[in-house]
Amino acid sequence: MKENPHELNLFESKKEIVIFTLLMISIFAFNIYQKHKLFTEVTASKFYKTDAIIDKQYQKTKKTGKTYHVLKIKSDDGYSFYTTNYGDLKDISGRSVSIGFITDKIDFKSFVAGFYAPSYDIRLDEKEYSFKENIASFIKEQHENVKMKELFSALFLAEPISKSLRADVSFLGISHLIAISGFHLGVLFTILYFLFHYVYIYFQDRYFPYRNIKFDLTILILVLLFGYMSLIGYVPSVVRSFVMMGLGFFLFHRSFKIISFEVLYVTILFILAIIPEFLFSIGFWFSISGVFYIYLFLHHFSHLENWQIFLLLNFWVYIAMIPIVHFIFPDFSLYQLFSPFLTMAFSLFYPLEMLLHLLGIGDLLDGLVLNLFAFKAEIYKLHAPLWFLGTYLFVSILAIFHKSAIFAILILNLLFFVFI
Repeated sequence: MKENPHELNLFESKKEIVIFTLLMISIFAFNIYQKHKLFTEVTASKFYKTDAIIDKQYQKTKKTGKTYHVLKIKSDDGYSFYTTNYGDLKDISGRSVSIGFITDKIDFKSFVAGFYAPSYDIRLDEKEYSFKENIASFIKEQHENVKMKELFSALFLAEPISKSLRADVSFLGISHLIAISGFHLGVLFTILYFLFHYVYIYFQDRYFPYRNIKFDLTILILVLLFGYMSLIGYVPSVVRSFVMMGLGFFLFHRSFKIISFEVLYVTILFILAIIPEFLFSIGFWFSISGVFYIYLFLHHFSHLENWQIFLLLNFWVYIAMIPIVHFIFPDFSLYQLFSPFLTMAFSLFYPLEMLLHLLGIGDLLDGLVLNLFAFKAEIYKLHAPLWFLGTYLFVSILAIFHKSAIFAILILNLLFFVFI
């Protein structure tokens, strides 16, 4: 993977960086102002009703054994919140509803980040099932095992998974594979490009030989991926991936350098300016961190052969993300050390499963996956203290400018395992 010496940098001077940053801060401030106006309107009275969509629904159990439903609500007004329901509630995820909630304990920060509110008077909109619900039903009907229904609904539609399945994927260190992100969009892009390529050539040869096939198909596929992103609900990691994909396409056709920290910086500020609530999204920052360490590796080792990059990059990203992941999620098992191998295998597994589900035989490999989930081992608690995380992030930033800091990152990871 060789660098092109003729590629241009995104910014030519520090002044351009400052101007762009101020512009993004201005857009961010305007959107925060709009959020505050909406917050004032919603909290003007103790009780508020809104039309919304049930974005997610999952069941939890108290220590007493009593079960209840957790609902994530996406209001048509442009905010999200969580509520609970203790009734015998059927699966209404994806359905349009009218819902009332109590506002007296909502502050502005939680309003932006996503708040919890007791709810009342949930009424279903008696309409036809949505396109997403029909796809979800098509996927689930191909599986008998509940976990497999959850797994592939999450893989293809970003639907929530149960505590049990979440524990299984965390145990194996493959939570990042379940969350739809840049890899998944990349696979979709490749498949769509392959499918449309031959159709396009047929019409191009006859009607428009002057057109650029790569340009036209990329535009078409980006439009389709935007539709997919809208369908699954603007998942933070998918939004990050889509923005970087679109920005990369724009820069590539203007001979700018695509894989650069400047591009990552622009992506972060642009997304936060447009969607301020992502500032509080763990998934968004995990996604950004993963891309940062990918870029850090390529920044220093892009001279390696492609097969070497593919092999080493999977191990590098897994190792580099350990302190960040274990700052939030302390559970660790020895099986997580095999995560890089499972990640590489997933490169074949994911497109294969897409094909199998399209053919209506999505359960063909369920036994293999369930056997993988059957592995059990002792769970350890590894928690990265805030001071350690701060030190680690500082060294990671330093590694942009000094290649030797890469070894400091590896040493810090070793110290994390030995002493923490």
